[in-house]
Parts: sequence; C-alpha cells; structure tokens
Amino acid sequence: MDSTPFLPSPQLVAANERLLALRAQAQAARHNVKLSDAQANPEIAGQTVEKPPWIAAAAQPCTHQDAAAALPTHLGWGSVALTAVLRRGRQSSPSSEDTSALPGCGGAEGETAVSLISAAAETVATSTAPAVDWVKLYPDIGLGMLRQELAAPGRLWLMLRYLDREGQGLLRVVNLETQLTHKTSSLRLCGRRQLRNLLQAGDGVFWTRDKTGVWLRSAARVAAALQVEQLTGRPVALPVAALLEGVGAFRAHLYAAFHSGRVKETPDGRRDMPIARETMVQLSGVGRSSQRVYEDRVGIAVQANFAVGEVTTKEKWEKRAWQQGRALFELKDYLGQQGKKGKTYLAWQLPNSYRGQHRPRPRGRQKRINRKLKDLVMKGMPGNDEGTNKTQKPEKVYFPNGKLAAKAYGRDPERDLYWKRHRSGNGRFSVWQQLGG
Repeated sequence: MDSTPFLPSPQLVAANERLLALRAQAQAARHNVKLSDAQANPEIAGQTVEKPPWIAAAAQPCTHQDAAAALPTHLGWGSVALTAVLRRGRQSSPSSEDTSALPGCGGAEGETAVSLISAAAETVATSTAPAVDWVKLYPDIGLGMLRQELAAPGRLWLMLRYLDREGQGLLRVVNLETQLTHKTSSLRLCGRRQLRNLLQAGDGVFWTRDKTGVWLRSAARVAAALQVEQLTGRPVALPVAALLEGVGAFRAHLYAAFHSGRVKETPDGRRDMPIARETMVQLSGVGRSSQRVYEDRVGIAVQANFAVGEVTTKEKWEKRAWQQGRALFELKDYLGQQGKKGKTYLAWQLPNSYRGQHRPRPRGRQKRINRKLKDLVMKGMPGNDEGTNKTQKPEKVYFPNGKLAAKAYGRDPERDLYWKRHRSGNGRFSVWQQLGG
C-alpha cells in the first residue's frame, strides 16, 4: 500500500506530543536521568525516536497530485470535501504538477497546499447544511395536493424532503422541532403545536410516523395516495422560500408549477400551449377567480391567443356563433396576411397560454416512478377497493406547427385542431390557424 503522507488534526498532534513526553518521563525514571535532560534529548534516555510522518515527509518532494493519482477513485483523505478540493486544484492549476505539494513539503508548494486545505475546511464546515435552495416538485403531485386540499401537510412533506438531502427517508421528530419551529431558525415553518397537527394530518399519505421518527413516503406512493395516475410534464425546482411564505403562497406556487412544467424549450422557441380555465378547474380544483389571484400573486405570464377562420358570410357567421359564442368577432385583414387585402374574416378568442417562473429540472427517475405508480393504481390503495379516481386528461387540440396538426387531423377528421402561425403585438398574443371542423 502506498504510504502517502497525511495531514494530522490538531488533536492528533497534541496527543502525539503528550505521548512522547510520557515516554521520555518513563525512560528517564528507568535510567535515573533528569527529566529536563530527557525531554531535551530523548536519545540519552535510551529510546529511539521516530519522527511523525508529517514531519518526516517535509523533505520529500511529494505532491498531492501524485497522491491523488496513486489512490483509487473511490478513496481519498478520509474526507470527501478535502479530496474533491485537492483534485479540483490539480485540474485548475496550470503548473500544479510542479508547484502544488502536500503540507510539509515547504516553500511555495506548502503555501499552495495550505490554501487548498483551507478551502476544504470551509467546505467541510458548510457541508452540514443543504447546498441548494430548492426542492424538486412533480407538478401533478402539486395538483393532487390542491384537489385533495392537502396543501398544508404537502408543504411539510416537501420541506422534509429538502432536509433529507442524503435520501435516508427517516427524520427525528426532536430534530424537526428544532429546525422547523424554533423562532431563530431560518427554516421556521410553524409552531410546535401546528407541527404536531400537520404530522397527524399527513400520516398515511406523505409519511408514516411514531413518537420519535417520521418515515417519508416515496413520490410514487404519495402520488397514488393523492389519486394521481401518471406524472406528466417536467419536474420543476420549487424555491424553499415558497415553502416559508405561508400556505396561501404555497398553493399559488403549486398552481404555477403546473404551467412551468408544461412549457417546452425547442430550437424554434418556447412551446406554451393554450389551456382553458375550465380544464384547470378540473385538474386542480381551483376556481376561475382563484386562478387569477394565484397568477397575480406569483407573477405568471398570461398570453392571449386568437384563431382566424374563414371569410365572413351570414351563413358562416351563424354557424360559427353556435360554436364559439361570445368569443366570436370579425377581423379585417388590412395587410393581406390571410389572403387578399381588405377581406374580413371570422375570428375568435382561444384559451390563454401561461408561463410559470419555476426552472424545469431533468426528468430523472420519472419513468420508473410512473411504472411503480401504475402498479399501485392497479392494485388500489388500502381502504379503496375501486382504486383511484380517474382524472380525465384534456385531448390535445393545439400544436406548434401545421405538420403535427395535419398528422393528428388524419387520425380524427371530426375534431377542430389549431396550429400556431405567428406571435403578434410584441409577443402579447399569438395567432392560430384552424384545421378541420
């Protein structure tokens, strides 16, 4: 095994000095030598003193790059943070092979190593706290919290997942009371009594517990308990600040997270398809007026959409009025974008598009979660023999281009489909073209 020099802790250095002093005292007593002389020159007491490895290695041209190369990839200096800093220093320093040495090598090499180890010490000191300020949220689980009116315990579940950065799934109640209820804590969520109430309200849905511990349930089991059949869209990064602002703000963020997960980034721009407010009522259980309140509270960007149909005639106006109702109006094409200049076309307003402010995250294990969720839904949760209630998904009606719309129209020519033509009004609204009917 490679005897790579190491940096001892101050406690180890003090213990070694104490051991040498006791050894010198014992040898002095055995040979009737004065203690002061033995401490000054231990060799006169008949003992052979070997220098500690961190002192003996001072004259050795040992670089931390050589030590890192000699170690297997899964080993280090007993500290993940120290190993990462030293190896990162090897990659970032242009002359690291010649100038960066382990402590004790002396000169500029020692100073470089000391600076690296100081950085590692700072990393170790801060490694006890979570390194990120967000928690992953699957938007469909957020809608399930809103539908089942379990936003308050759901907020606690996300906070516990944020605290459980190592993924152990077990948290101690006494630690939670210190972190989440203390008035001086930066993560204070509620009082101690409210914490006990939330733990009781979420038991069996978000976790299982006893008097001392809380065992978190997985995303698949929580989704099944909330009667979510499948996770769609992309997960989003929900800021921890959204958990600390209160239940009302948290509900608004759950609503906004669904819109954030629907937006797709493509080479030709962002795809934010329209969705009707009635559809959102069905999916989230949030009324139309509450939706507008949430949009204003968290700053959701709302974009209007309009569809342009056929040239206006009396017969077509009456027929289209039965379908579109009060959303129908006439549009005169002064620029000739639809056809000949000056013609008047039937137009009507479509549902709005929404753009949330949450950053999308990689799907990661979402396919595996959906497979497990499918098994849980088919088996049915305990106490529910009929399984979960089905939430009808809206049919896909809006497409980003005419090619995809034509492909869907070939499968079902009876439906009205729309594809986006262009964005107008400085991006304030989009114009769509109808296909079929």
